[in-house]
Amino acid sequence: MSKPLLLWVDCTSGLPDAEPRVRAASFFEIALVRGTEQAAAELVRLKPHALCFDFDYPDQRCLQSLQAIKQAYPRLPILMLTLEHSESLAVWAFRARVWNYLVKPIAPAEMAENLNALANLGIRGSPPRTAQLLRAAVPSDLPVQPIPANVARLQPALHYVTQHYHERISASAAAKACGLSRFDFSRNFRKAFGTTFRDYLVRVRITEARRMLAEGRVSITGIAYSVGFNDGSHFARLFRRLTGASPSQIAAKLAQAQQSVLTAPGAANSGLLRRASDHGNAGVSAG
Repeated sequence: MSKPLLLWVDCTSGLPDAEPRVRAASFFEIALVRGTEQAAAELVRLKPHALCFDFDYPDQRCLQSLQAIKQAYPRLPILMLTLEHSESLAVWAFRARVWNYLVKPIAPAEMAENLNALANLGIRGSPPRTAQLLRAAVPSDLPVQPIPANVARLQPALHYVTQHYHERISASAAAKACGLSRFDFSRNFRKAFGTTFRDYLVRVRITEARRMLAEGRVSITGIAYSVGFNDGSHFARLFRRLTGASPSQIAAKLAQAQQSVLTAPGAANSGLLRRASDHGNAGVSAG
Protein backbone atom coordinates (compact mmCIF):
# COMPACT_ATOMS: atom_id res chain seq x y z
CA MET A 1 0.00 0.00 0.00
CA SER A 2 1.38 3.42 -0.95
CA LYS A 3 1.97 5.97 1.75
CA PRO A 4 -0.43 8.90 2.18
CA LEU A 5 0.80 12.30 1.04
CA LEU A 6 1.78 14.93 3.60
CA LEU A 7 2.24 18.53 2.49
CA TRP A 8 4.98 19.94 4.71
CA VAL A 9 4.77 23.74 4.97
CA ASP A 10 8.13 25.01 6.22
CA CYS A 11 7.48 28.31 8.02
CA THR A 12 10.74 28.41 9.97
CA SER A 13 12.54 31.75 9.97
CA GLY A 14 15.87 30.58 11.38
CA LEU A 15 17.84 27.43 10.72
CA PRO A 16 15.39 24.67 9.69
CA ASP A 17 15.42 21.45 11.69
CA ALA A 18 15.15 18.60 9.20
CA GLU A 19 14.76 15.83 11.81
CA PRO A 20 10.94 15.97 12.17
CA ARG A 21 10.55 15.86 8.40
CA VAL A 22 12.94 12.92 8.14
CA ARG A 23 10.87 11.04 10.72
CA ALA A 24 7.69 11.85 8.83
CA ALA A 25 9.10 10.20 5.71
CA SER A 26 8.70 6.82 7.44
CA PHE A 27 4.93 7.31 7.40
CA PHE A 28 4.25 9.64 4.45
CA GLU A 29 5.27 10.70 1.02
CA ILE A 30 6.47 14.24 1.67
CA ALA A 31 5.86 17.27 -0.51
CA LEU A 32 7.77 20.30 0.78
CA VAL A 33 6.88 23.95 0.28
CA ARG A 34 8.66 26.91 1.80
CA GLY A 35 6.33 29.45 3.40
CA THR A 36 2.58 29.77 3.16
CA GLU A 37 2.41 31.49 -0.25
CA GLN A 38 2.77 28.24 -2.24
CA ALA A 39 0.74 26.09 0.14
CA ALA A 40 -2.69 26.98 -1.25
CA ALA A 41 -1.64 26.27 -4.85
CA GLU A 42 -0.02 22.96 -3.90
CA LEU A 43 -3.14 21.91 -2.02
CA VAL A 44 -5.15 22.19 -5.23
CA ARG A 45 -2.50 20.46 -7.32
CA LEU A 46 -1.45 17.64 -4.98
CA LYS A 47 -4.59 17.02 -2.92
CA PRO A 48 -2.60 15.82 0.13
CA HIS A 49 -4.08 13.67 2.87
CA ALA A 50 -2.73 15.92 5.63
CA LEU A 51 -0.67 19.05 6.29
CA CYS A 52 2.14 19.87 8.66
CA PHE A 53 2.91 23.50 9.43
CA ASP A 54 6.44 23.62 10.81
CA PHE A 55 7.17 26.83 12.75
CA ASP A 56 9.99 27.99 14.92
CA TYR A 57 8.57 31.41 15.89
CA PRO A 58 5.08 31.88 14.38
CA ASP A 59 3.96 35.31 13.25
CA GLN A 60 0.41 36.57 12.83
CA ARG A 61 0.49 36.46 9.03
CA CYS A 62 1.47 32.78 8.91
CA LEU A 63 -1.14 31.80 11.48
CA GLN A 64 -3.80 33.65 9.51
CA SER A 65 -2.75 31.68 6.41
CA LEU A 66 -3.01 28.41 8.33
CA GLN A 67 -6.46 29.39 9.55
CA ALA A 68 -7.60 30.34 6.05
CA ILE A 69 -6.53 26.94 4.75
CA LYS A 70 -8.39 25.20 7.56
CA GLN A 71 -11.49 27.27 6.78
CA ALA A 72 -11.26 26.26 3.11
CA TYR A 73 -10.49 22.57 3.86
CA PRO A 74 -12.20 21.90 7.21
CA ARG A 75 -11.77 18.10 7.01
CA LEU A 76 -8.06 18.23 6.19
CA PRO A 77 -6.05 17.41 9.37
CA ILE A 78 -3.25 19.86 10.19
CA LEU A 79 -0.33 19.07 12.47
CA MET A 80 1.36 22.15 13.92
CA LEU A 81 4.96 22.09 15.15
CA THR A 82 6.38 25.10 16.96
CA LEU A 83 9.44 26.10 18.93
CA GLU A 84 7.69 29.15 20.36
CA HIS A 85 5.07 28.17 22.91
CA SER A 86 2.59 30.09 25.03
CA GLU A 87 -0.82 29.46 26.50
CA SER A 88 -2.40 31.91 24.07
CA LEU A 89 -0.81 30.15 21.08
CA ALA A 90 -1.95 26.72 22.27
CA VAL A 91 -5.50 28.02 22.85
CA TRP A 92 -5.51 29.56 19.37
CA ALA A 93 -4.43 26.25 17.81
CA PHE A 94 -7.22 24.44 19.63
CA ARG A 95 -9.85 26.96 18.53
CA ALA A 96 -8.54 26.93 14.97
CA ARG A 97 -9.15 23.14 14.97
CA VAL A 98 -5.51 22.18 14.44
CA TRP A 99 -5.41 18.36 14.59
CA ASN A 100 -2.52 18.46 17.07
CA TYR A 101 -0.07 21.02 18.43
CA LEU A 102 3.45 19.86 19.34
CA VAL A 103 6.22 21.91 20.91
CA LYS A 104 9.76 21.30 19.68
CA PRO A 105 12.02 19.59 20.50
CA ILE A 106 9.62 16.65 20.26
CA ALA A 107 10.45 13.28 21.80
CA PRO A 108 10.91 10.66 19.03
CA ALA A 109 8.25 8.37 20.49
CA GLU A 110 5.70 11.20 20.69
CA MET A 111 6.48 12.31 17.13
CA ALA A 112 6.15 8.75 15.82
CA GLU A 113 2.86 8.24 17.63
CA ASN A 114 1.38 11.40 16.12
CA LEU A 115 2.67 10.66 12.63
CA ASN A 116 1.30 7.14 12.75
CA ALA A 117 -2.14 8.35 13.84
CA LEU A 118 -2.12 11.06 11.19
CA ALA A 119 -1.08 8.58 8.49
CA ASN A 120 -3.89 6.24 9.48
CA LEU A 121 -6.36 9.06 8.91
CA GLY A 122 -4.91 9.51 5.45
CA ILE A 123 -5.05 5.78 4.64
CA ARG A 124 -8.70 5.59 5.66
CA GLY A 125 -9.29 8.50 3.33
CA SER A 126 -12.06 9.94 5.47
CA PRO A 127 -10.88 12.17 8.32
CA PRO A 128 -13.37 12.65 11.14
CA ARG A 129 -16.11 15.17 10.56
CA THR A 130 -14.99 18.58 11.74
CA ALA A 131 -17.17 20.76 13.93
CA GLN A 132 -18.22 24.14 12.60
CA LEU A 133 -15.14 26.33 12.49
CA LEU A 134 -15.05 29.64 14.29
CA ARG A 135 -12.50 32.27 13.40
CA ALA A 136 -10.05 32.38 16.29
CA ALA A 137 -8.24 35.64 17.02
CA VAL A 138 -4.52 35.29 16.36
CA PRO A 139 -2.50 36.05 19.54
CA SER A 140 -1.65 39.74 19.53
CA ASP A 141 1.69 39.19 21.29
CA LEU A 142 3.16 37.55 18.19
CA PRO A 143 5.02 39.55 15.53
CA VAL A 144 2.89 40.63 12.58
CA GLN A 145 5.54 39.66 10.03
CA PRO A 146 8.23 36.97 10.16
CA ILE A 147 11.17 38.06 12.27
CA PRO A 148 14.44 38.65 10.38
CA ALA A 149 16.65 35.59 9.94
CA ASN A 150 19.51 37.13 11.94
CA VAL A 151 17.15 37.68 14.88
CA ALA A 152 15.56 34.24 14.53
CA ARG A 153 19.03 32.71 14.73
CA LEU A 154 19.41 34.22 18.21
CA GLN A 155 15.97 33.32 19.55
CA PRO A 156 17.21 30.14 21.29
CA ALA A 157 19.41 32.34 23.47
CA LEU A 158 16.45 34.51 24.46
CA HIS A 159 14.44 31.42 25.36
CA TYR A 160 17.41 30.08 27.29
CA VAL A 161 17.49 33.28 29.35
CA THR A 162 13.74 33.14 29.98
CA GLN A 163 14.07 29.63 31.36
CA HIS A 164 17.32 30.03 33.30
CA TYR A 165 17.70 33.73 34.28
CA HIS A 166 17.59 32.70 37.96
CA GLU A 167 20.66 30.48 37.45
CA ARG A 168 24.27 31.16 36.62
CA ILE A 169 24.26 31.87 32.86
CA SER A 170 27.25 32.24 30.57
CA ALA A 171 27.43 33.70 27.09
CA SER A 172 29.08 30.46 26.00
CA ALA A 173 26.00 28.45 26.99
CA ALA A 174 23.71 30.89 25.17
CA ALA A 175 25.96 30.75 22.10
CA LYS A 176 25.84 26.95 22.16
CA ALA A 177 22.03 27.06 22.20
CA CYS A 178 22.22 29.04 18.94
CA GLY A 179 24.86 26.82 17.36
CA LEU A 180 27.39 29.66 17.29
CA SER A 181 30.85 30.27 18.64
CA ARG A 182 30.97 32.71 21.52
CA PHE A 183 32.68 35.33 19.33
CA ASP A 184 30.10 35.08 16.53
CA PHE A 185 27.27 35.01 19.04
CA SER A 186 28.44 38.16 20.85
CA ARG A 187 28.98 40.03 17.59
CA ASN A 188 25.62 38.98 16.12
CA PHE A 189 23.76 39.69 19.37
CA ARG A 190 25.02 43.27 19.58
CA LYS A 191 24.30 43.83 15.89
CA ALA A 192 20.74 42.45 16.15
CA PHE A 193 19.67 44.01 19.46
CA GLY A 194 22.00 46.96 19.97
CA THR A 195 23.19 45.69 23.35
CA THR A 196 25.43 43.03 24.78
CA PHE A 197 24.14 39.67 25.94
CA ARG A 198 25.27 40.48 29.49
CA ASP A 199 23.28 43.73 29.54
CA TYR A 200 20.24 41.95 28.14
CA LEU A 201 20.46 39.32 30.88
CA VAL A 202 20.67 42.01 33.56
CA ARG A 203 17.59 43.75 32.17
CA VAL A 204 15.60 40.51 32.21
CA ARG A 205 16.58 39.89 35.82
CA ILE A 206 15.74 43.43 36.94
CA THR A 207 12.37 43.28 35.15
CA GLU A 208 11.54 40.07 36.99
CA ALA A 209 12.71 41.65 40.26
CA ARG A 210 10.30 44.56 39.77
CA ARG A 211 7.47 42.11 39.18
CA MET A 212 8.31 40.29 42.41
CA LEU A 213 8.50 43.58 44.31
CA ALA A 214 5.00 44.40 43.08
CA GLU A 215 3.73 41.11 44.45
CA GLY A 216 5.22 41.95 47.85
CA ARG A 217 5.66 38.35 48.95
CA VAL A 218 9.46 38.08 49.09
CA SER A 219 12.09 40.19 50.83
CA ILE A 220 14.45 42.29 48.73
CA THR A 221 17.34 39.98 49.58
CA GLY A 222 15.22 36.99 48.63
CA ILE A 223 14.31 38.61 45.34
CA ALA A 224 17.96 39.28 44.54
CA TYR A 225 18.81 35.61 44.93
CA SER A 226 15.64 34.50 43.15
CA VAL A 227 16.54 36.39 39.96
CA GLY A 228 20.13 35.20 39.80
CA PHE A 229 22.21 37.62 41.88
CA ASN A 230 24.44 36.28 44.64
CA ASP A 231 25.34 39.73 45.99
CA GLY A 232 22.58 41.96 47.37
CA SER A 233 24.57 45.18 47.06
CA HIS A 234 25.45 44.44 43.43
CA PHE A 235 21.78 43.77 42.73
CA ALA A 236 20.80 47.08 44.36
CA ARG A 237 23.36 49.04 42.30
CA LEU A 238 22.19 47.54 38.99
CA PHE A 239 18.55 47.98 39.98
CA ARG A 240 19.07 51.70 40.68
CA ARG A 241 21.06 52.15 37.48
CA LEU A 242 18.24 50.71 35.33
CA THR A 243 15.19 52.02 37.19
CA GLY A 244 16.42 55.24 38.78
CA ALA A 245 15.43 54.08 42.28
CA SER A 246 16.59 51.51 44.79
CA PRO A 247 14.63 48.31 45.42
CA SER A 248 13.59 49.58 48.85
CA GLN A 249 12.30 52.85 47.36
CA ILE A 250 10.24 50.97 44.77
CA ALA A 251 8.91 48.62 47.45
CA ALA A 252 7.93 51.60 49.66
CA LYS A 253 6.08 53.30 46.77
CA LEU A 254 4.19 50.12 45.98
CA ALA A 255 3.25 49.63 49.63
CA GLN A 256 2.10 53.25 49.88
CA ALA A 257 -0.03 52.87 46.74
CA GLN A 258 -1.61 49.71 48.14
CA GLN A 259 -2.33 51.39 51.46
CA SER A 260 -3.96 54.32 49.64
CA VAL A 261 -6.34 51.94 47.92
CA LEU A 262 -7.16 50.13 51.15
CA THR A 263 -7.88 53.37 53.02
CA ALA A 264 -9.83 55.07 50.22
CA PRO A 265 -13.21 56.53 51.33
CA GLY A 266 -15.78 53.77 51.63
CA ALA A 267 -13.31 50.91 51.18
CA ALA A 268 -12.97 50.08 54.86
CA ASN A 269 -16.73 50.12 55.45
CA SER A 270 -17.76 48.24 52.34
CA GLY A 271 -19.08 44.96 53.66
CA LEU A 272 -20.20 44.02 50.17
CA LEU A 273 -16.66 44.42 48.85
CA ARG A 274 -15.25 42.33 51.67
CA ARG A 275 -17.80 39.58 51.14
CA ALA A 276 -17.15 39.55 47.40
CA SER A 277 -13.41 39.38 48.05
CA ASP A 278 -13.94 36.47 50.42
CA HIS A 279 -15.60 34.58 47.59
CA GLY A 280 -12.81 35.34 45.14
CA ASN A 281 -14.89 37.75 43.03
CA ALA A 282 -13.13 40.97 43.94
CA GLY A 283 -9.96 42.10 45.63
CA VAL A 284 -7.11 44.54 45.75
CA SER A 285 -3.97 44.00 43.70
CA ALA A 286 -0.57 45.08 44.89
CA GLY A 287 0.56 45.50 41.31
